Amino acid sequence: MNDKELIEKLKEKRKSCGYSQSRLANELNTNRQSPNEIENGKEKASREMKHMILHYFYYCKCEQRFTLMIDFLRVRFPTTDAVEQ
Repeated sequence: MNDKELIEKLKEKRKSCGYSQSRLANELNTNRQSPNEIENGKEKASREMKHMILHYFYYCKCEQRFTLMIDFLRVRFPTTDAVEQ
C-alpha cells in the first residue's frame, strides 16, 4: 500500500467511525498532530506508524454504542386496585 492509498483509507475509516483526529491519535497512542499531518500530506508515516495504522484498520470495528436518554416517563396500569400482600 503506497502513501496515497494509506492516507485515503485512513481518512475514510476515521470518518466512517465518526472519530475526530484527536480520538484517532488516542487509539494509535500518539500525539494529535501526527494523524493530522499524515492526512494532510505534510509528513510521511514512519514504518512503525504505518504498522499501527494497518493494525488499527484490521481490528477497529467502530461500533457506536447505543445511547438512550429519557427525560419524561409515564407508566399507566390498567387498574387502580391495589393488592396487599
